[in-house]
Amino acid sequence: MRPLGETEAAWVPAYFGEDYLRLYQFPPERTDPEVDFLRAILHANIAAGEWVLDLACGQGRHAVPLAGAGLRIVGLDYQLHLLREAACQAAAQDVPLSLVRGDMRRLPFGTVFGAVINIFTAFGYFSDAENAAVLDEVARVLLPGGWFILDVANRDALVRHAQTRSWKRLLDGTFVISEWQWDVALGRYLHWQCLRDARGERTYTHSVRVYTCSELTDLLTRAGFRVDSLYGGFRGEALTLDASRLIIVAQKV
Repeated sequence: MRPLGETEAAWVPAYFGEDYLRLYQFPPERTDPEVDFLRAILHANIAAGEWVLDLACGQGRHAVPLAGAGLRIVGLDYQLHLLREAACQAAAQDVPLSLVRGDMRRLPFGTVFGAVINIFTAFGYFSDAENAAVLDEVARVLLPGGWFILDVANRDALVRHAQTRSWKRLLDGTFVISEWQWDVALGRYLHWQCLRDARGERTYTHSVRVYTCSELTDLLTRAGFRVDSLYGGFRGEALTLDASRLIIVAQKV
């Protein structure tokens, strides 16, 4: 396995660094419906007491409330400071939560999970071959009949509606300029962001391979899954060309 710094995901450590939680602030009106959606599917499809892996859990935005709802959650992420934030949130809410640092291409677990969730476009960071390997790892750690919930940007809507250049001002006064480019040949986007605040100017980039629904269905099938249902949002919206999200619920066969 190639070191992270030699892959298409070499941007990860810097991008998900100290400014990440300032760039992406999630109010309850966004997170609560996501958690409700996940909780409903998990409670309906896994046995009581089965473990759930939040793959690329970040700061625990979903892992903490899901654990608070009685699910047995393990969160895995590459970024230590995000795992520390998740641990602080879990401790503050007196929620039992297991957290592990790791690389999604080689999961440090056996076949122990009733379900795996991967939320907020935390898939597609690597080459096509390594992205497929991530799905193989998800299948490997799932129990027979286990479930996988994958949430990514809907490529059809993204390509048609993404703004090539935009700006915003954060609540703390930080000025953010963003530029977005689509690589037709590779099926990847490049997102460049510049932050300006009292500390000066900093720039970040990230690049993600965005798959169509049919491409993801094929990848999941090759990894040993059967796609059960498709959604265009966390309120159960239908998947359409203009749906902002592509949510796939798949079962290991």
